[in-house]
Amino acid sequence: MIELNAAEAAEALEQPAPIDILDSSEAGGLIVRGGTLRLFGYVGGLGLSVAGISLLTRHLGVAEYGQYTTVLSLVSVVGAVTDAGMGGLGTREFAVTAGAKRDQLMRDLLGLRLALTAGGSLFALAFALAADYRPALLIGTALACFGLLATVTQTMFAVPLAATLQLGWMTALDFARQALTVMFIVALVLAGAGVLPLLAIALPVNVLLTLVTIQRVRGQMPLRPSLHPRGWLGLLRSTVAFAMAMAVGTVYVYTAQVLTSIVASKYQNGLFAVSFRVFIVLVFIPGLLVGAAFPLLARAARDDRERLQYALERLFDTSIILGAGAALGLVLGAGAIISVVGGSNYAAAASALRIQGIALAVSFTLATWGFALLSLREHRGLIVTNALALAASCGLTLGLASTYGARGAATATLAGELTLACGYLFFLVRRAPELRPKVRIVGKVVLAAAPAALIGWLGGLPSALAAFVGLALYSVALLALRAVPAEIWLLFRRRGAGAG
Repeated sequence: MIELNAAEAAEALEQPAPIDILDSSEAGGLIVRGGTLRLFGYVGGLGLSVAGISLLTRHLGVAEYGQYTTVLSLVSVVGAVTDAGMGGLGTREFAVTAGAKRDQLMRDLLGLRLALTAGGSLFALAFALAADYRPALLIGTALACFGLLATVTQTMFAVPLAATLQLGWMTALDFARQALTVMFIVALVLAGAGVLPLLAIALPVNVLLTLVTIQRVRGQMPLRPSLHPRGWLGLLRSTVAFAMAMAVGTVYVYTAQVLTSIVASKYQNGLFAVSFRVFIVLVFIPGLLVGAAFPLLARAARDDRERLQYALERLFDTSIILGAGAALGLVLGAGAIISVVGGSNYAAAASALRIQGIALAVSFTLATWGFALLSLREHRGLIVTNALALAASCGLTLGLASTYGARGAATATLAGELTLACGYLFFLVRRAPELRPKVRIVGKVVLAAAPAALIGWLGGLPSALAAFVGLALYSVALLALRAVPAEIWLLFRRRGAGAG
């Protein structure tokens, strides 16, 4: 028996160590299929989200819905500053570290994120008091902050799922969040609830999701936070640049809604709120798709620049194609979308949504460059660019929203996205000239999109039909011009053949 065990041990030593999934040839396929799965899951959740928003806009009315969205935007600013940066850091470090070092880092991050979110929540409450929010909105802000704490906990526990490309589980959790949120909205609207309980929905939803996530990652992720402020200070010194780079670019989008509530009328704030909610739901899509590849980008940036270059080229091509399609759909279909989401009382918001449709196209492009800079640890460039975008957006919101209302706020959002895109590209090319994007795909996309835009815009068609015709023409033109990356076609053909 002893000899047998020794032989087995010797044989085991001779076998190669298992290949990390991020270093394997399967990683690209997992990312494409997983990213596609996440997109379809998000689109499914988007349908639920539209249903929820439609109920809320009609239930609360223009002015109160604007106030409801402003509170959520205020809490989202806190979440962006205290959560987004650390969450991205956790995904990157989980992908490139291992063992006890990784466990301790995850515990420190969890404790630090909870502490920062608690402190940020106090800031949100102080702002609500200073802005003289009525009691229901003030208490609702506090409850929304507790919901943010639950969200932070759940997303931190989900880091191993993203870092190890378990994107099916990520999709299921995201869809469950949307479904549970809409269930609570329906129940509260049927009960005739006011704005206060509606602002508390995130708390029970994310507590439930946290319990599910814990069961899935048990053994991969430490569940107890580190409560050592001295350790947090060391972590902050080494990660503050990363956190700021991730957070500021998100902050300015939500800040536009908060500032609009201050300088514009309640009616214009309500119009921008419904346009903003549509935009903010869609603007997560590029981050969702490119974020699925972030662990691979981080590993490639560390070990294999040629692989990084190849991945970024494909992500850029895909982002340009999807961004143009999203812009076409939003610009041509703005009237129908606003009609579904808000009804006739919000019809004037369509013009703001068209402006934000152009901003959405820019968002797809800048997502690729932003994650590339994060992978390369070009934090300084990210911070500088995001600060410029924040300044441009805030300054223009204060100046334009007071005069032009919702359209002015939407224009400020577009200016912020353009600032980000130009800054990201500048710092990416300066840091790694070989990663300069190849723009051959741009010409094909312009050729495909131009006829669709002209027919949809000048054809005198109803908004919904114009969007459908425009997107159909765009899709056909893309196929005719062979603009879809060949690797994507090949991957799904192999997948289909394997299924057959």
